[in-house]
Amino acid sequence: MNDYQQKKLKSYVMPQPVYRQALWAVKDLERLKIRLKELKADAYVLGGYDMTMPAAGYGTGRVCDSTGSKAVEIAHLSRRIEAIENALMQVPERYREGIMARMTQDNPYDEETAHINSWRRWQQVFLYYVAHNLKIF
Repeated sequence: MNDYQQKKLKSYVMPQPVYRQALWAVKDLERLKIRLKELKADAYVLGGYDMTMPAAGYGTGRVCDSTGSKAVEIAHLSRRIEAIENALMQVPERYREGIMARMTQDNPYDEETAHINSWRRWQQVFLYYVAHNLKIF
């Protein structure tokens, strides 16, 4: 996969580290959705004890708030997923499905639908808005 920016789109060119962060945020989208689904399903389990969280103990000064920790993680994941999905709305509808398939599953672009340069242009616009929405640019 060619993971490079088109330099002709000057208003959408980002520093390389920012571009890479946006690219990998999109590539990680499926995992984020799965994790969010798991956390939401877990949120309604009663009586469970999370063995990964340290509990308050004598002299440790630590307090375990597993519910609060899960709520923060759910909020963080939801915001991140929403930022990526909102960035996709900046792309014309006819390109959305192809761009997401390319970015998340490495499927090739359908060159019968549009020229490869059109796909790349809209991919760059999409990644620009991902970076903007995630507040990394």
